[in-house]
Amino acid sequence: MKQIMKKKIGTIIDEALLAGVKQRAAAERRPLAGLIEDALNGYLGEDRTARADALRSLARFTAQGGLLPPEEIEEILEEDPLAP
Repeated sequence: MKQIMKKKIGTIIDEALLAGVKQRAAAERRPLAGLIEDALNGYLGEDRTARADALRSLARFTAQGGLLPPEEIEEILEEDPLAP
């Protein structure tokens, strides 16, 4: 069985976003780290179906207000991070 290595990280994000993510994790009765891992895996994945699912989930989440509209998120996701 393959052992998964985990690493603790630190970062700075918007307080309102963090509050929303914590609320979502609590509502889903799952660890905050698991929710963040899923979000990052979806962001990094090349599977368009997974990306579409993630965007649908984001649309449901943003419908409650406080975040960018899904169209702006999609535009940001399509940007080339290596472009000057």
